[in-house]
Amino acid sequence: MFENNRIEFWACDCIKEPEYMYSVDGEYETTLIEFWKNYNRFPLKVIHNFVREMDDLDNDDKVYRYQIDEVHSIDELNSILDDVGWKLTLDDFFITNSSKEIRFKKLDRDILKGKVSAQYPIFELGPSDTLTEVILHGYSFLVGTNDTNLSTKEQVKKIVLS
Repeated sequence: MFENNRIEFWACDCIKEPEYMYSVDGEYETTLIEFWKNYNRFPLKVIHNFVREMDDLDNDDKVYRYQIDEVHSIDELNSILDDVGWKLTLDDFFITNSSKEIRFKKLDRDILKGKVSAQYPIFELGPSDTLTEVILHGYSFLVGTNDTNLSTKEQVKKIVLS
């Protein structure tokens, strides 16, 4: 695990930078689920694109727009990840316990086909809110938090490994 308050999210922004930032490596999907299960701060918002099947990857409208699912338990989070967890490999996958509105701005993204208009999420984290962003094809995730219970690398490790 790497701790550095200068880490930046890859595919989103926060209105105000989180107090604490960490990069967590782990097993595909498992470490992310363990983090949220042991952290136990529900409800959560799961932000992911509209892709449901591999064929949808050809549809720019589904790939570059986001939907927000709200979950109230680890079982609901597991259910979403059972259904769409393979999308962790696409990296644009976020989970937060913030109750604040998630905003989106439009950005032009360069892809092989040329430029496409893509949504870019902007989060607002309250005093004890946390945001995770999946990176490196689902084998790592970034944690940005204002929660003092996650103010040290040791505290985050304890939650991940509990």
